Amino acid sequence: MFLFKKEDVYIGYSFDDLSKVRGALDNEGIKHSYRVRSHSGQWSSRGTRRGMFGSFGMNMNYEKQYTVYVHRKDVERAKYLINRALHK
Repeated sequence: MFLFKKEDVYIGYSFDDLSKVRGALDNEGIKHSYRVRSHSGQWSSRGTRRGMFGSFGMNMNYEKQYTVYVHRKDVERAKYLINRALHK
């Protein structure tokens, strides 16, 4: 979507917060993309962590990391909107 002209404006572990962030950006017409990264699917020497050990010792609240990206020209406005949306 943006190629190399994007910057991350939110990194978090809460799906509810991700929804608030995306809603705030949508309401203001700021184009954005997001990425979901699963830490349980990370590869180590003989397979994924979860495949080798199950979910033992993992805090499931931090299993998925959400990152939201916007175009560089929208970074300041997006950060302001995100801060307002998350700290009402």
